[in-house]
Amino acid sequence: MIINKFLQLFSEEYVNSNSIENLLEFTKKTLPSDGTDKIFMGCVLIMFDMGFTGPAACREYLASIVQSGKEKIGNTNLLYFYVDRINTNKLVSKYLKDIFKDSNFEKHIDLIIEYLEQFSFDFSTRIKNDYSKKIQEY
Repeated sequence: MIINKFLQLFSEEYVNSNSIENLLEFTKKTLPSDGTDKIFMGCVLIMFDMGFTGPAACREYLASIVQSGKEKIGNTNLLYFYVDRINTNKLVSKYLKDIFKDSNFEKHIDLIIEYLEQFSFDFSTRIKNDYSKKIQEY
């Protein structure tokens, strides 16, 4: 999967060079700069900090981190709790600190999840799309 390879390369750059330049460039080209980009950047950095950079599962790890922004705990969400109480990375705080106040926060989360889902494998959908004529004939 191509997204896993990109995330793996960005992780190597982050760990080896302490740089996020390629990740920033990718994010600017891929996602809208309306807050969606900040959530993506912050969540990717959380993933790197937690060591979730296995070459085959980056997309799944990232999707899970992003999804935590929709998981409610009290008056907030699990992602906010992590950033506010557990996170020690200033870069993560830089990207995510103020985004939770955005009235479109959940829309940004949904857009990232939708983007990541296009890289997942779904056997049923693939068969339905690839063999729609044969299915109709059947």
